[in-house]
Amino acid sequence: MEFYEITLKGMKKILDDCKEEQYAEIVGKCIAKWQSDRDVRCMLTEFADNGRFRTFRFRSADFSSAEQAFWTNQLFGGLVAMMIQLGGFILDGHTVGIDFIRSNFGRPTDVLTGYQCKSCGKFFASALDIDKYISLPIIGKRIADGLENGSLDDEIDIIMSLSAPEIEKERNRAKLRCINTNITVTEEKPVMCQSCGSKRIDPHKFLRSVKAPVFVPLNS
Repeated sequence: MEFYEITLKGMKKILDDCKEEQYAEIVGKCIAKWQSDRDVRCMLTEFADNGRFRTFRFRSADFSSAEQAFWTNQLFGGLVAMMIQLGGFILDGHTVGIDFIRSNFGRPTDVLTGYQCKSCGKFFASALDIDKYISLPIIGKRIADGLENGSLDDEIDIIMSLSAPEIEKERNRAKLRCINTNITVTEEKPVMCQSCGSKRIDPHKFLRSVKAPVFVPLNS
């Protein structure tokens, strides 16, 4: 399955770009096993509970910003999820087309996780909360485009450099929903309420409305 090999090569590219030589070598050996023996268990084993990737995460300090670190981790996680899904299908003897991938991978989330002041009830969402909310469909589409067009390396570069225009577009759409719902968007996770000064700030979830550009606060 060509999509499987392309996905593995995309994973290796990110590891190479981030100077994770040890892990890039592991993926490289699994690519060679796939090419020689059509072996998918090599990669699946590395991401199992006792595999060498079980605790892997890119180091935030190695990136120019927390924002870039977040999107790179999300992108790599998306490729890992794709690899696991495709590997499972291969083991079961199924063939997967691009239409199936587009319909079932990287689906948008309906829930924004933010915060609420327990003293006055004011709602907040940080910039990172917004990025968590929008990242899955953006990355899913970029990965699918790369698989279909043979341009996954280019799509990876666009996400890692934060130059995908849809990132800012979707951020603005999510922020508009927040404004319409009286959710204050902050740069960092709030530690003190901007309204009453309370430090009683707890996580809170908001459901995306399908009828209007708002979020619906869920019960605590």
